[in-house]
Amino acid sequence: FSPGCLKVAPYQRPAAVVPQNYKEDPPAGWKEAQPNDGVLRGKWWEIFGDTALNALEEQISISNQNVLQAEAQFRQAKAAVRVARSALFPLVTAGPSVTASQASSRLSSRAGASTGALGTYDLGVNASYTADIWGSIRRGITASANTAQSLAALLESARLLYQSELAQDYFQLHGIDADVELLEQTVKSYQEFLELTRNRFAGGVASDSDVAQAETQLYTAQAQLTDLGVLRAQL
Repeated sequence: FSPGCLKVAPYQRPAAVVPQNYKEDPPAGWKEAQPNDGVLRGKWWEIFGDTALNALEEQISISNQNVLQAEAQFRQAKAAVRVARSALFPLVTAGPSVTASQASSRLSSRAGASTGALGTYDLGVNASYTADIWGSIRRGITASANTAQSLAALLESARLLYQSELAQDYFQLHGIDADVELLEQTVKSYQEFLELTRNRFAGGVASDSDVAQAETQLYTAQAQLTDLGVLRAQL
């Protein structure tokens, strides 16, 4: 008996038998998602009651280039939907033309009429129609409409994004103004304290370390004031 002669077939799990009419029920409370990103959000910033903020927010749809680009893409998509829908109707083309010619004087004298210009008018109307037998035109309309719907959602999302960023920067700017006002008072107090410490040092009451500490406090507050000014300029 040789162990090499023994062959064991790999184990195969039997396939589960699923009835053809089987349908899995969704869990309790589950419902299909209905995205609605294209809905207008309204002027939500008016709840703050700030007239300056209201005026700035109104400029988002006018001056923000990213919003204008999204709006242009949405208008282009709407035009594409109209072009796709036009394929469902007959196409009528017209090419009117006018041809002018000079009448012969010999023929006009025989007919007893005066010589003059003769005009020939041609309407040139053509009509064509393509039947949507296989539904390709309607599928193209559906695809264009879906594209327009997605771009409408992107447009409103872009508006909301920059409106919210503007509101955040606006309130952060006012917060920095409050910090600057407080820090300016602090710098003024540190300047007075430094002058007092130097006078005390001149009178032999304070030491060099007291003066250095007062200078450090003042210079640190001035540096913080400069940083706030840079951040305010950025906002």
